[in-house]
Amino acid sequence: MIKFKEKTREELIAGFKRAIERKREFEAQAQKEFADMRKRGAALKGALYPP
Repeated sequence: MIKFKEKTREELIAGFKRAIERKREFEAQAQKEFADMRKRGAALKGALYPP
């Protein structure tokens, strides 16, 4: 069995999978936050500069 710093191949693969999942969750949360910021910005612009 191949070991890298005392971790087996399976442990390394599991670690990478967890890291990828965390990255996906972070990106999804960031997209939601940016959408919310855009909505608030549009609302503020509409309030400051009425048509």
